[in-house]
Amino acid sequence: MALVKCKECGKQVSSKASACPACGSKVPKKTSPVTWLAVAAFSFLVYVSMSADDDGPSAASTGNSSTSSANGSAPTTPAKKEPPATPAWRTITSVNEMTGDKSAYAISPSTGSTREMKFPYSGTRAALSIGCDSSSEWAYVKFSQAPNLMNTETKDGYNLVDARMKWDESIVRERFTQDWSSEFVHFVNGAKAIEKMAASTSAMLEVNWHSNGDTRFDFSLNGSAAALSNIRSMCANY
Repeated sequence: MALVKCKECGKQVSSKASACPACGSKVPKKTSPVTWLAVAAFSFLVYVSMSADDDGPSAASTGNSSTSSANGSAPTTPAKKEPPATPAWRTITSVNEMTGDKSAYAISPSTGSTREMKFPYSGTRAALSIGCDSSSEWAYVKFSQAPNLMNTETKDGYNLVDARMKWDESIVRERFTQDWSSEFVHFVNGAKAIEKMAASTSAMLEVNWHSNGDTRFDFSLNGSAAALSNIRSMCANY
C-alpha cells in the first residue's frame, strides 16, 4: 500500500482508498508500469505508420515510366533500336540506242573517301561495278568525277594505273586502265576481280591521287554475289 497526497486538502491518503477521509475528494490512482509500456508501444506504431505514408507519395510522384504508364496499363519497355542495315548492291539494265545491244550491271553502294579530300576533289564518291552482255563480263570503279591519279603509265588514249586493293584482310596489287579524262577505272584482270567481289565481304581501293596522296575508298560487298547472279541470268538471255 502507498500513500498519496490529496489534491484538495493535502492530507496523506492510502492509494487504495476511493476517497479522502478528511475532505471526501476522490483519490487519484497511480499509473502502473504496464500501462506506460502499452502507451509507448502504441505511440511507436503510430510513428512508423506515419513515416511509411510520408515515403509513399514522394516515390509515386517521381513519374517513373518504367513502373507504370499514364493510362494505368501494364509497363512497357522501349523497343531496342537496331543499327541501320548496310545497303545492298543494286542491278540495272541498259540498251544501246544505236545497235540495240543489251547489257546489265551490278553496282555497289557509293562511298566517299576514308578521309576528306582537298579541293577540287572534296566530296568525290566511288562505286564498285560489274558489267555483262551476251558474251563478256568486266569489272570497274565508277567515280563521281574523273580521278587525277599518279603511279600511271601513259598509253595511246589511256593510262595504265597501279594501285592496291584489300579484299577482306588480303592486300594485293591491282592494275587498272583509265581512258583519258574518264570517270571509269577498269580492272585489267576483270575475271579475278569479279571472283573476289562475289567471295569477299568488304573491299578497299587505295590510289595515289594528285595533291591528296594515298586515298582510300572502303566498299561494302553486301549482296554482291546475289547481284552478280542476277545480271548473269539476264545476260544469258540477251
